[in-house]
Amino acid sequence: MEPPHIHIDTGEGECKYWLEPIRLARGRNISPVELRRIEAAVFEHQDLFKEKWHEYFHH
Repeated sequence: MEPPHIHIDTGEGECKYWLEPIRLARGRNISPVELRRIEAAVFEHQDLFKEKWHEYFHH
């Protein structure tokens, strides 16, 4: 199984971020400005994302 991560679909493109540590795994059709905005949100909500990831995959 892959380490904790999230997928983001912007409607125009998509990206995937690892959560431990936070880093971009891949991005497609998303501008660098948008990626920075998404990454800031991932940092802000990291604990919630990790909690939900573990609930989903380990319940």
